[in-house]
Amino acid sequence: MANDKKTPFGGIAISANAIEEVASEAALNSYGVAGLSQRTRGNKPLDIFLDSKTFSKGAIATKSRSGWTVDVYIIVVYGLKITEIISGVQSRVKYELEKTFDMKLRAVNIYIQGVKVM
Repeated sequence: MANDKKTPFGGIAISANAIEEVASEAALNSYGVAGLSQRTRGNKPLDIFLDSKTFSKGAIATKSRSGWTVDVYIIVVYGLKITEIISGVQSRVKYELEKTFDMKLRAVNIYIQGVKVM
């Protein structure tokens, strides 16, 4: 699913994969984030970090009638305040996506998949 924009010079198509890449990079470079993780199903524990080739799987972008929603799955550093980490990641992902693609987001959801002692 792509986000199409019209310009005087032609059309621009922004794919969900591109949005996921930018969101993953922004989240990974945020304070208190130890790494990205894939979405877990049920109570299945996930103890692997995503490497640089697959880290875009740490974010999932979906488009609805009201706009784009981005879900980011992170592993946080032990000993830091979780609410501050989440707030920082949310703000950074939103800023980077709006700056890069000139788009408005409906929601940026952050899911903590684990805690890592550094």
